[in-house]
Amino acid sequence: MRISDTIRQVQSYSFHYEPAELHIQNRSAEIDMNWDSVWNELGLLRPSGVAQDISESSRQAAMSATAQYAQEGDSLGNIAKQKVTFGQIAFQRYMQKGQKEVRIYALPSQGVSIDVRIFPPEIEVQTKGVVRD
Repeated sequence: MRISDTIRQVQSYSFHYEPAELHIQNRSAEIDMNWDSVWNELGLLRPSGVAQDISESSRQAAMSATAQYAQEGDSLGNIAKQKVTFGQIAFQRYMQKGQKEVRIYALPSQGVSIDVRIFPPEIEVQTKGVVRD
């Protein structure tokens, strides 16, 4: 083989550079809170229990309001027997709706248990460099 053939052969190759690829993947932090000790100390229900109580109390309030309106209608129907019917109805409504309940809670001695998990980013580098075509 002659040198000129080798030079021709080397010159027929082409090279190019491919840059490295960088892939970064981040995960969000995870936060978990445990409120059981606070709820137990204050004697409170869990959120699901509170939702059930609210549902039941609103159902009972609707039933009692319907019964009250029916009773008021009956007493208005007998207006000839009672001359102060409107005043009595207004007084009864004021007495029922004027009562308020106040609850005062102290701060619990135990706090909420908070668990925070932070994940480092996942970094992957793929180097390619000089590539022959």
